[in-house]
Amino acid sequence: MKKKEYVDAVNEIKVDRDLKERTINKITQNKKHKNIYSILASSIIVFVIGISIAIPMINNKNKVTPIEIVEQNNGLPKLENFENLYNIMKNQNSELYETNKDIAFTDSVTSSATSESTLEKSEADYSTTNTQVEGVDEADIVKTDGRYIYYISSKKVVIVNAENSSDLKILSEISYSKEEKLNPRELYIYNNKLIVIGQKENNYYDDLMMVDSIYPIQNDSRTTAKVYNIEDKTNPKLDREVEIEGSYLSSRMIGDNIYFIANKYIYTYLFKDDIAELDEEMFKPKYIDTAIGNEEKCLQYNDICYFPESEDTSYLNIAGFNVNNNEKANIDTYLGAGSDIYSSQNNLYITRVKYEYEDERVYGYYNNYDVNTYIYKFKLENSKAIYEKAGSVPGRVLNQFSMDEKNGYFRIATTDSQNWNSKTNTNNLYVLNENLETIGKIENLAKGEKIYSVRFIGNRAYMVTFVETDPLFVIDLSNPNNPIVLGELKIPGYSKYLHPYDENHIIGFGENTKTNQYGGVVTDGMKMALFDVTNPNSPKELYSVDIGEKGTYSEILNNHKALLFSKEKNIIAFPISISEEEENYRTKLKFQGAIVYGLDLDNGFKLKGKIAHMQITDGYRDYDYTKAVERIIYINDSLFTLSEGLIKSTDMNTMQESGSLEIKLEDNE
Repeated sequence: MKKKEYVDAVNEIKVDRDLKERTINKITQNKKHKNIYSILASSIIVFVIGISIAIPMINNKNKVTPIEIVEQNNGLPKLENFENLYNIMKNQNSELYETNKDIAFTDSVTSSATSESTLEKSEADYSTTNTQVEGVDEADIVKTDGRYIYYISSKKVVIVNAENSSDLKILSEISYSKEEKLNPRELYIYNNKLIVIGQKENNYYDDLMMVDSIYPIQNDSRTTAKVYNIEDKTNPKLDREVEIEGSYLSSRMIGDNIYFIANKYIYTYLFKDDIAELDEEMFKPKYIDTAIGNEEKCLQYNDICYFPESEDTSYLNIAGFNVNNNEKANIDTYLGAGSDIYSSQNNLYITRVKYEYEDERVYGYYNNYDVNTYIYKFKLENSKAIYEKAGSVPGRVLNQFSMDEKNGYFRIATTDSQNWNSKTNTNNLYVLNENLETIGKIENLAKGEKIYSVRFIGNRAYMVTFVETDPLFVIDLSNPNNPIVLGELKIPGYSKYLHPYDENHIIGFGENTKTNQYGGVVTDGMKMALFDVTNPNSPKELYSVDIGEKGTYSEILNNHKALLFSKEKNIIAFPISISEEEENYRTKLKFQGAIVYGLDLDNGFKLKGKIAHMQITDGYRDYDYTKAVERIIYINDSLFTLSEGLIKSTDMNTMQESGSLEIKLEDNE
């Protein structure tokens, strides 16, 4: 990671100026220590995500909105002009420093980051991305069409011929120049179209040049969707590019229509100046759509709506277009950021958490607050995301799996609290009608705990909360006006991801827990369990398997796309790093790769094998990050494990290696 990237990350943090300057100075004073960079980078990323989602602006009940509503979009006021933006940002800027100067931090809610999934996704004999909703595709770092593999390896996309698993061949690579500064993040495949979504960083500064010796000059993040024609797999051709400002939040693809979303932070410190000293063109949202030209264009202020209840200093940019034609992309901007999204085939929901403080600060902190999740509903229609309604519920969502839509009803699960003490936590489930009005609810579940996973399947919801044991709640939603808890199961540990096995059984992926010498609860390796919910009033854990000890981790715990599941092929597989605990509470890495299980209702889980791309003999000392397995997919009876530097094929029946392919890495410097 380059020095500029640390500066950019720090610049995105909405905290007081002293902390920001100290963080940058610490980076520049430790140039010789690359390990420090890595640790600091990870800390900044987690910190930024946590702050952007969990830390709000203070709600000032006496504040008068400086906007005179001239025109509305389904009830949303328009920004109309730069003077209105200036007044809002200047107000937010003054409150920002007063707020963040003394604010206490809480656990971040990660996005990251689902509703009823198809149990059998396709008749074709190859795996697809583990998605949330049938007919709504989600981007990932790897896709396959049953003959070819499309994979983001480091800074490039490789297209691999996988028809012969013992003779894998790279047909072509799509690389991005250092000048382009594009970091490919995820991709889609649609017939002979390859869509690569990436992020660009255009920085307007020279080394660590400061504004007023405090703030780094703002960086200009762009989210880009590049559409390639891949009829000739050896020669992909760029057909189109759509680019919007902001950091990539998420995307969905429905049929041949793609929708992607970005948050563009507005640098509020610039609004300390007089309005006459600011260039209003600088703050207009910018975009490029090569279907109408290669030049950069701007949205006008009278095209921008805003969410009145939001106090975010960001633009929410939404782009939608059809990958099979050259019609102009639909690009809309709203003043107010998003954190988590859920999409059905017909509607897109974007949420944002807001904290509202009502008491005076005590010893520099606000002790009590109300936390609410605001929900913005957009109708999806021929690549257009049309704003329709807004609503809110108490509490905050965990991730996209906390939300679901069925028969016109929107269901959402939240954890609520009144102060920074987690003992006040309660957990809730709300049912909203098509106008996002609450018509049914269950509140005050598992006081003192918080939600670790949720899954909506048909007319039921399954919710896992945790503090010392794992209550699995089974909730009946057949009557939207009167949701009811049918049953509850308490077991050690907790599930962080729930996946349907069939109509009456659910697989839970999570972590074991144990009590340490101080009486606290700590994690102790991974756990996979099969729950029987045939009798919803009395759910049972049929089978479970423990994997590793303290320090064991799999991406599946935070990213559902890392799971490969096929009931038909009797395959459960995912990347994993397995550790064991040594003396003095240290952990030692023993294995990194993919682990493969079978599962049936008569015998439970059966380990089929492990697939590694590297040999580990001395913990992390001989760990090769380029050979760390990121995903596992299948084509016919072959499993393919993918890491940045290697793709390996394994016979699904014998678990013997059948082929491998090395990938030459790009120079990341």
